[in-house]
Amino acid sequence: MQDEDDKVYHYAKNMLLEIMAVLYVNGRRTMHVGAAMRLMGVDDETASKHDSERIEIEENFGEIAAQLNIVERLAPQIPKGAIIH
Repeated sequence: MQDEDDKVYHYAKNMLLEIMAVLYVNGRRTMHVGAAMRLMGVDDETASKHDSERIEIEENFGEIAAQLNIVERLAPQIPKGAIIH
């Protein structure tokens, strides 16, 4: 359990939710753990240990992201129809 006041924990959690939201709004329902770690600044050696792991993004994630205003914050930044790799 993380401390409610842990700023690093909250920063990492929010960044992870935003990565998941980008994937979700682009129709992806699986997040590659090693790639997400690299996007968050984790070194390649550490992240590569998680390259075989995936997180399934459930269909109701859209509701959660909407409640947190994540999708709305990202929508203007992602051109409709853009391909995210």
